[in-house]
Amino acid sequence: MSLTIANQSDVFKFALVLYDYLMQKGQTKEAYDLSLLVDSCYNNDRYALKAHLQAFIQIQEKVQALPLPYQHALEEAITYIAQELKVGKAKEVPKGCGAVADTGECRENTATAQEFQVFQEIELKLKVPNPQLGEMILQDPLIKELSRDFQLRVREYETTYYDTPSHLLINHQVCYRIRNFAGMYIAAIKGFGSSRKGLSIRSEWNRQLPENAPTLEPFLDLAIGRELESLIKDEELLPIFCTRFKRSTLDLIGQDGSRIELALDIGEIVAGSRRESICELELELKSGQVEDVVRLGEALSEAYRLTPEERSKYQRGLMLAGLMSSEI
Repeated sequence: MSLTIANQSDVFKFALVLYDYLMQKGQTKEAYDLSLLVDSCYNNDRYALKAHLQAFIQIQEKVQALPLPYQHALEEAITYIAQELKVGKAKEVPKGCGAVADTGECRENTATAQEFQVFQEIELKLKVPNPQLGEMILQDPLIKELSRDFQLRVREYETTYYDTPSHLLINHQVCYRIRNFAGMYIAAIKGFGSSRKGLSIRSEWNRQLPENAPTLEPFLDLAIGRELESLIKDEELLPIFCTRFKRSTLDLIGQDGSRIELALDIGEIVAGSRRESICELELELKSGQVEDVVRLGEALSEAYRLTPEERSKYQRGLMLAGLMSSEI
Protein backbone atom coordinates (compact mmCIF):
# COMPACT_ATOMS: atom_id res chain seq x y z
CA MET A 1 0.00 0.00 0.00
CA SER A 2 0.98 3.64 -0.38
CA LEU A 3 2.42 5.17 2.80
CA THR A 4 1.36 8.68 1.84
CA ILE A 5 -0.65 10.41 4.56
CA ALA A 6 -3.31 12.60 2.98
CA ASN A 7 -6.32 12.14 5.25
CA GLN A 8 -7.59 10.63 8.49
CA SER A 9 -8.21 7.23 6.90
CA ASP A 10 -4.55 7.10 5.83
CA VAL A 11 -3.51 7.71 9.45
CA PHE A 12 -5.55 4.77 10.73
CA LYS A 13 -4.34 2.51 7.91
CA PHE A 14 -0.70 3.41 8.52
CA ALA A 15 -0.98 2.56 12.24
CA LEU A 16 -2.10 -0.97 11.34
CA VAL A 17 0.62 -1.37 8.69
CA LEU A 18 3.23 -0.09 11.16
CA TYR A 19 2.00 -2.58 13.77
CA ASP A 20 2.36 -5.45 11.27
CA TYR A 21 5.88 -4.30 10.36
CA LEU A 22 7.02 -4.13 13.99
CA MET A 23 5.61 -7.60 14.69
CA GLN A 24 7.35 -9.05 11.62
CA LYS A 25 10.67 -7.56 12.76
CA GLY A 26 10.32 -9.06 16.22
CA GLN A 27 9.76 -5.72 17.98
CA THR A 28 6.77 -7.10 19.84
CA LYS A 29 7.08 -4.73 22.82
CA GLU A 30 6.92 -1.64 20.60
CA ALA A 31 4.11 -3.18 18.53
CA TYR A 32 2.11 -4.00 21.62
CA ASP A 33 2.60 -0.51 23.09
CA LEU A 34 1.34 0.87 19.77
CA SER A 35 -1.73 -1.35 19.84
CA LEU A 36 -2.51 -0.43 23.46
CA LEU A 37 -2.66 3.24 22.55
CA VAL A 38 -4.59 3.08 19.28
CA ASP A 39 -6.59 -0.14 19.46
CA SER A 40 -9.64 1.39 21.06
CA CYS A 41 -13.17 2.51 20.27
CA TYR A 42 -13.86 6.23 19.96
CA ASN A 43 -17.18 7.92 19.28
CA ASN A 44 -15.22 11.06 18.38
CA ASP A 45 -12.40 10.74 15.83
CA ARG A 46 -10.50 13.58 17.52
CA TYR A 47 -9.78 11.29 20.47
CA ALA A 48 -8.63 8.59 18.08
CA LEU A 49 -6.25 11.07 16.44
CA LYS A 50 -4.86 12.10 19.83
CA ALA A 51 -4.15 8.46 20.72
CA HIS A 52 -2.45 7.93 17.34
CA LEU A 53 -0.33 11.05 17.79
CA GLN A 54 0.90 9.85 21.19
CA ALA A 55 1.64 6.38 19.78
CA PHE A 56 3.50 7.70 16.72
CA ILE A 57 5.67 10.01 18.81
CA GLN A 58 6.63 7.08 21.06
CA ILE A 59 7.52 4.93 18.05
CA GLN A 60 9.58 7.78 16.60
CA GLU A 61 11.51 8.03 19.87
CA LYS A 62 11.97 4.30 20.52
CA VAL A 63 12.43 2.67 17.11
CA GLN A 64 15.60 3.83 15.39
CA ALA A 65 15.84 1.51 12.39
CA LEU A 66 12.63 2.11 10.47
CA PRO A 67 12.93 2.00 6.66
CA LEU A 68 12.83 5.43 5.02
CA PRO A 69 9.27 5.05 3.65
CA TYR A 70 8.04 4.31 7.18
CA GLN A 71 10.05 7.20 8.66
CA HIS A 72 8.59 9.62 6.12
CA ALA A 73 5.06 8.31 6.67
CA LEU A 74 5.52 8.61 10.44
CA GLU A 75 6.60 12.24 10.08
CA GLU A 76 3.71 12.96 7.70
CA ALA A 77 1.22 11.34 10.08
CA ILE A 78 2.48 13.34 13.08
CA THR A 79 2.33 16.58 11.07
CA TYR A 80 -1.12 15.80 9.70
CA ILE A 81 -2.59 14.95 13.11
CA ALA A 82 -1.06 18.03 14.74
CA GLN A 83 -2.60 20.23 12.05
CA GLU A 84 -6.00 18.53 12.35
CA LEU A 85 -6.04 18.94 16.12
CA LYS A 86 -5.01 22.58 15.80
CA VAL A 87 -7.80 23.29 13.29
CA GLY A 88 -10.42 21.71 15.53
CA LYS A 89 -9.12 23.12 18.80
CA ALA A 90 -12.04 25.48 19.21
CA LYS A 91 -14.40 22.50 19.28
CA GLU A 92 -12.30 20.51 21.74
CA VAL A 93 -13.76 19.43 25.11
CA PRO A 94 -11.79 20.29 28.28
CA LYS A 95 -8.33 18.73 28.51
CA GLY A 96 -8.21 15.30 30.12
CA CYS A 97 -11.53 14.11 28.71
CA GLY A 98 -12.02 10.93 26.73
CA ALA A 99 -14.74 9.65 24.43
CA VAL A 100 -17.76 8.04 26.04
CA ALA A 101 -21.27 7.19 24.97
CA ASP A 102 -23.87 9.75 23.91
CA THR A 103 -24.42 10.89 27.49
CA GLY A 104 -22.08 13.84 27.03
CA GLU A 105 -20.07 12.72 30.05
CA CYS A 106 -16.38 13.49 30.29
CA ARG A 107 -13.92 10.90 31.53
CA GLU A 108 -10.26 11.15 32.33
CA ASN A 109 -7.91 9.87 29.62
CA THR A 110 -4.29 10.43 30.59
CA ALA A 111 -3.02 6.89 29.96
CA THR A 112 0.45 5.93 28.85
CA ALA A 113 1.26 2.78 26.89
CA GLN A 114 1.65 0.86 30.15
CA GLU A 115 -1.47 2.37 31.72
CA PHE A 116 -3.87 2.32 28.80
CA GLN A 117 -7.56 2.22 29.56
CA VAL A 118 -10.48 1.59 27.21
CA PHE A 119 -13.70 3.24 28.29
CA GLN A 120 -16.12 1.54 25.96
CA GLU A 121 -16.14 -1.62 23.87
CA ILE A 122 -18.69 -1.83 21.05
CA GLU A 123 -18.86 -5.09 19.14
CA LEU A 124 -21.23 -7.33 17.25
CA LYS A 125 -20.87 -11.04 17.98
CA LEU A 126 -22.18 -13.72 15.60
CA LYS A 127 -22.37 -17.50 16.03
CA VAL A 128 -20.49 -19.47 13.37
CA PRO A 129 -21.70 -23.09 12.92
CA ASN A 130 -18.23 -24.52 12.24
CA PRO A 131 -14.59 -23.45 11.73
CA GLN A 132 -14.72 -24.22 8.00
CA LEU A 133 -17.47 -21.67 7.48
CA GLY A 134 -15.46 -19.17 9.51
CA GLU A 135 -12.50 -19.59 7.15
CA MET A 136 -14.85 -19.04 4.19
CA ILE A 137 -16.01 -15.76 5.69
CA LEU A 138 -12.41 -14.55 5.94
CA GLN A 139 -12.17 -15.09 2.16
CA ASP A 140 -15.49 -13.37 1.40
CA PRO A 141 -15.10 -10.83 -1.47
CA LEU A 142 -16.54 -8.00 0.64
CA ILE A 143 -14.16 -8.76 3.52
CA LYS A 144 -11.19 -8.99 1.16
CA GLU A 145 -12.11 -5.62 -0.34
CA LEU A 146 -12.45 -3.89 3.03
CA SER A 147 -9.17 -5.44 4.28
CA ARG A 148 -7.24 -5.09 1.01
CA ASP A 149 -4.43 -3.04 2.62
CA PHE A 150 -3.85 -5.37 5.56
CA GLN A 151 -2.61 -8.84 6.39
CA LEU A 152 -4.40 -11.52 8.37
CA ARG A 153 -3.04 -11.83 11.92
CA VAL A 154 -3.33 -15.11 13.81
CA ARG A 155 -2.72 -15.29 17.57
CA GLU A 156 -3.18 -17.83 20.33
CA TYR A 157 -4.79 -16.57 23.53
CA GLU A 158 -5.25 -18.12 26.94
CA THR A 159 -7.44 -16.13 29.31
CA THR A 160 -8.25 -16.87 32.94
CA TYR A 161 -11.26 -15.32 34.67
CA TYR A 162 -11.25 -14.66 38.41
CA ASP A 163 -13.64 -13.98 41.27
CA THR A 164 -13.67 -14.10 45.05
CA PRO A 165 -14.82 -17.22 46.96
CA SER A 166 -18.10 -15.42 47.72
CA HIS A 167 -18.49 -14.36 44.04
CA LEU A 168 -18.52 -10.65 44.77
CA LEU A 169 -17.62 -9.71 41.19
CA ILE A 170 -20.36 -11.82 39.62
CA ASN A 171 -22.91 -10.44 42.07
CA HIS A 172 -21.90 -6.89 41.12
CA GLN A 173 -21.81 -7.69 37.38
CA VAL A 174 -18.08 -7.11 36.98
CA CYS A 175 -15.53 -9.30 35.19
CA TYR A 176 -11.81 -9.56 35.99
CA ARG A 177 -9.58 -11.51 33.63
CA ILE A 178 -5.92 -11.95 32.71
CA ARG A 179 -5.05 -12.65 29.08
CA ASN A 180 -1.73 -14.30 28.22
CA PHE A 181 -0.39 -13.37 24.79
CA ALA A 182 3.21 -14.01 23.73
CA GLY A 183 4.41 -13.94 27.33
CA MET A 184 2.66 -10.66 28.13
CA TYR A 185 -0.11 -10.50 30.73
CA ILE A 186 -2.95 -8.04 30.28
CA ALA A 187 -5.50 -7.63 33.07
CA ALA A 188 -8.95 -6.32 32.19
CA ILE A 189 -11.91 -5.16 34.21
CA LYS A 190 -15.18 -5.24 32.29
CA GLY A 191 -18.77 -4.41 33.05
CA PHE A 192 -21.53 -6.77 31.91
CA GLY A 193 -22.90 -3.97 29.73
CA SER A 194 -25.88 -4.46 27.44
CA SER A 195 -26.48 -6.72 24.46
CA ARG A 196 -29.19 -6.72 21.82
CA LYS A 197 -29.18 -8.92 18.74
CA GLY A 198 -25.49 -9.65 19.34
CA LEU A 199 -24.46 -5.97 19.55
CA SER A 200 -22.91 -5.34 22.95
CA ILE A 201 -21.71 -2.15 24.60
CA ARG A 202 -19.69 -2.40 27.78
CA SER A 203 -17.07 -0.52 29.75
CA GLU A 204 -13.54 -1.91 29.82
CA TRP A 205 -10.23 -0.98 31.45
CA ASN A 206 -6.87 -2.66 30.71
CA ARG A 207 -3.51 -2.78 32.45
CA GLN A 208 -0.31 -4.69 31.68
CA LEU A 209 0.91 -6.88 34.56
CA PRO A 210 4.51 -7.85 35.38
CA GLU A 211 3.45 -11.45 36.07
CA ASN A 212 0.50 -13.80 35.67
CA ALA A 213 -1.10 -13.12 39.05
CA PRO A 214 -4.44 -11.35 39.73
CA THR A 215 -4.15 -7.98 41.42
CA LEU A 216 -6.09 -4.71 41.51
CA GLU A 217 -2.96 -2.69 42.24
CA PRO A 218 -2.49 -1.36 38.66
CA PHE A 219 -6.12 -0.15 38.61
CA LEU A 220 -6.06 1.86 41.84
CA ASP A 221 -5.58 5.15 39.94
CA LEU A 222 -9.09 4.57 38.55
CA ALA A 223 -12.39 4.88 40.38
CA ILE A 224 -13.37 1.36 39.29
CA GLY A 225 -10.17 -0.05 40.82
CA ARG A 226 -10.70 1.69 44.13
CA GLU A 227 -14.35 0.64 44.23
CA LEU A 228 -13.44 -3.02 43.66
CA GLU A 229 -10.67 -2.89 46.26
CA SER A 230 -13.20 -1.56 48.78
CA LEU A 231 -15.67 -4.26 47.75
CA ILE A 232 -13.26 -7.21 47.83
CA LYS A 233 -11.27 -6.11 50.91
CA ASP A 234 -9.24 -9.12 52.09
CA GLU A 235 -10.83 -11.74 49.84
CA GLU A 236 -8.60 -13.53 47.35
CA LEU A 237 -9.15 -13.54 43.60
CA LEU A 238 -9.34 -17.18 42.48
CA PRO A 239 -9.64 -18.68 38.96
CA ILE A 240 -13.16 -19.80 38.00
CA PHE A 241 -12.65 -20.85 34.36
CA CYS A 242 -10.44 -20.19 31.35
CA THR A 243 -10.69 -19.83 27.58
CA ARG A 244 -8.19 -21.01 24.98
CA PHE A 245 -8.69 -19.99 21.39
CA LYS A 246 -7.04 -19.04 18.12
CA ARG A 247 -7.99 -15.57 16.90
CA SER A 248 -7.73 -14.69 13.21
CA THR A 249 -7.98 -10.93 12.83
CA LEU A 250 -8.49 -8.63 9.87
CA ASP A 251 -8.58 -4.86 10.03
CA LEU A 252 -11.31 -3.36 7.88
CA ILE A 253 -11.65 0.18 6.61
CA GLY A 254 -15.13 1.14 5.42
CA GLN A 255 -15.83 3.51 2.56
CA ASP A 256 -16.53 6.32 5.02
CA GLY A 257 -13.35 5.62 7.01
CA SER A 258 -14.84 3.62 9.89
CA ARG A 259 -12.35 1.22 11.44
CA ILE A 260 -13.71 -2.23 12.23
CA GLU A 261 -11.77 -5.20 13.55
CA LEU A 262 -13.07 -8.57 12.36
CA ALA A 263 -12.03 -11.49 14.55
CA LEU A 264 -12.75 -15.18 14.08
CA ASP A 265 -12.31 -17.03 17.39
CA ILE A 266 -12.00 -20.83 17.41
CA GLY A 267 -11.26 -22.75 20.59
CA GLU A 268 -12.86 -23.75 23.87
CA ILE A 269 -14.05 -22.68 27.30
CA VAL A 270 -12.80 -24.86 30.17
CA ALA A 271 -14.45 -24.97 33.60
CA GLY A 272 -13.09 -27.86 35.65
CA SER A 273 -13.89 -31.03 33.69
CA ARG A 274 -16.47 -29.27 31.50
CA ARG A 275 -15.71 -27.94 28.06
CA GLU A 276 -17.64 -25.95 25.48
CA SER A 277 -16.46 -24.99 22.01
CA ILE A 278 -15.92 -21.43 20.81
CA CYS A 279 -16.62 -20.62 17.17
CA GLU A 280 -17.73 -17.04 16.71
CA LEU A 281 -17.19 -13.93 14.67
CA GLU A 282 -16.69 -10.53 16.29
CA LEU A 283 -16.97 -7.16 14.57
CA GLU A 284 -15.53 -4.53 16.91
CA LEU A 285 -15.85 -0.83 16.19
CA LYS A 286 -12.53 0.97 16.61
CA SER A 287 -13.63 4.36 15.31
CA GLY A 288 -16.56 5.61 13.28
CA GLN A 289 -20.24 4.80 13.38
CA VAL A 290 -22.00 1.86 15.03
CA GLU A 291 -24.31 1.67 12.00
CA ASP A 292 -21.37 0.52 9.86
CA VAL A 293 -20.82 -2.47 12.16
CA VAL A 294 -24.51 -3.33 12.08
CA ARG A 295 -24.69 -3.13 8.27
CA LEU A 296 -21.65 -5.36 7.84
CA GLY A 297 -23.04 -7.84 10.35
CA GLU A 298 -26.36 -7.94 8.53
CA ALA A 299 -24.62 -8.56 5.20
CA LEU A 300 -22.57 -11.46 6.60
CA SER A 301 -25.55 -12.91 8.48
CA GLU A 302 -27.65 -12.95 5.33
CA ALA A 303 -24.87 -14.42 3.18
CA TYR A 304 -23.87 -17.17 5.64
CA ARG A 305 -27.02 -17.63 7.76
CA LEU A 306 -25.33 -16.49 10.93
CA THR A 307 -27.25 -15.72 14.11
CA PRO A 308 -26.44 -13.22 16.89
CA GLU A 309 -24.51 -14.44 19.93
CA GLU A 310 -26.05 -12.61 22.88
CA ARG A 311 -23.67 -14.10 25.44
CA SER A 312 -20.08 -13.02 26.02
CA LYS A 313 -17.36 -15.63 26.59
CA TYR A 314 -17.51 -14.60 30.24
CA GLN A 315 -21.23 -15.30 30.51
CA ARG A 316 -20.83 -18.63 28.70
CA GLY A 317 -18.01 -19.56 31.08
CA LEU A 318 -20.10 -18.71 34.12
CA MET A 319 -22.92 -20.90 32.82
CA LEU A 320 -20.50 -23.74 32.14
CA ALA A 321 -19.13 -23.42 35.67
CA GLY A 322 -22.66 -23.43 37.10
CA LEU A 323 -22.34 -19.87 38.39
CA MET A 324 -25.02 -18.31 36.20
CA SER A 325 -28.42 -19.39 35.03
CA SER A 326 -28.83 -20.10 31.30
CA GLU A 327 -31.91 -17.87 31.36
CA ILE A 328 -30.38 -14.50 30.47
